[in-house]
Amino acid sequence: MSWESAPDDSPLLESYSRPESGLERFEAPGLGTLNALLLSREGRTDDEIRSAAQEAFSRLESLEEKLSKFRPESEISLLNSLGADRAVHVGPELLTILRASRQAWEITGGAFDPTIGRLMRAWGLVDMEGRVPDEAEIDSLLVTRGMDLVEVDDAQSTVRFTRPGVSIDLGAIGKGFIADRLAELLRDAEIASGAVLSGSSTIVAWGSPPEDERWRVDLVHPNDRGESVGEIAIEPGALSTSGIAERALRIGTETIGHILDPRTGRPIETISGATVWSESALVADVLSTTCFVLGSSALDASSSTETTCVASRLLDSIGASRGSILLLDNDESSWGGLRKRMWHLGEAGFRELAS
Repeated sequence: MSWESAPDDSPLLESYSRPESGLERFEAPGLGTLNALLLSREGRTDDEIRSAAQEAFSRLESLEEKLSKFRPESEISLLNSLGADRAVHVGPELLTILRASRQAWEITGGAFDPTIGRLMRAWGLVDMEGRVPDEAEIDSLLVTRGMDLVEVDDAQSTVRFTRPGVSIDLGAIGKGFIADRLAELLRDAEIASGAVLSGSSTIVAWGSPPEDERWRVDLVHPNDRGESVGEIAIEPGALSTSGIAERALRIGTETIGHILDPRTGRPIETISGATVWSESALVADVLSTTCFVLGSSALDASSSTETTCVASRLLDSIGASRGSILLLDNDESSWGGLRKRMWHLGEAGFRELAS
C-alpha cells in the first residue's frame, strides 16, 4: 500500500488540509476508497508524525486483508465461500462486527442487515456496473438474507451459515470499525488531535483542531457532490453520512443508489440523506444506514410496547450513550430544494453553523 502527504480533494474537512492549518495530511487507498489522516503537529516531530501515519496505514492494510470482500483470502471471503458447508475460524475483529450486526438486525427489524451480499451483486453494486434483476431473482435471493442465518460460536471463534447462498457484505459497518481502530492507534501514539477520513462518508475526530474549539465539517449535498448544504461543528467522536449520491448508478434512464432495503431487496429512497454523529464510527455507520432505510420512523416508537425509538435502542445495544441525527429530504419549497430535520439523543454531538 502506498501512502504520502498530499493535498486534500474532499469537501468534508478541506480547510484543515491547507499548509497553515497546523495539521499534516496523509492519504492511502483502501476499502474501495481514499483514506486520509489529518494529524496535529503539536508536541510531535515530523518523523514522529510520519511514523504514526505509517503505522496507522499498516493497520489499515492488515484489517483490509481480513475484512475486504475483494480479497479472496480474507476472512470474510472465506466465510462467504465456505460458511454454508462448515464452521469457519475467524478473528476477533470479524466476531465483533458480526455481534454488533446481529444486535442491529434484531432491533431494526431487518432494516440493517449485512447478509445482502448476493442481492448487492444482483443489482451490480459490487462491480458497480449496475443492472436491474427481475422479481423472481429478487424473491429467490431474499431467502438467503437475515442475521438469524449466521451462527457465531464465541468460544470456538467460528462462524457458519445455516442456509446455502448466504453472503455477508460489510459495506455498512466495516469502514466504521476500521476507522475506530485507526483513531485509537493514533491517540495511543500521543497525537494530540486529528481526524481519520474514510472516503467522504466516515470521519473520526479527536481533540480540537488548531485555533478552534470544534471540528467544522461541510455537509455534501445528497444530489450534487460538488455542493454543500451547510456546515456543522462536531464534538470529538465520529460522523457518518449515508445518501444516494455517494455511489449512484445510472441504468438506462433510471438512477439507483447503492443502499438496499434488506427487507425488500430493492434500492431505497426513503429520504435523500442521513448524517449521524456518535461516539464511535461503527455506531455512526450503523445508525446512518438505518436512518437512511427507515427515514424519520427510526426516531419514532415502533409500537405501544416500545417507549423508545429504534435509534435510541440501537445506540443502547451497541454501547453508545449519545447520538445526533440530521435527515435531508427533497423539498422544492425549501431553500436549496432540501428540508433538514435534526434530532439529538442525549447531549448534542453537533450543531449547525450559520451560513
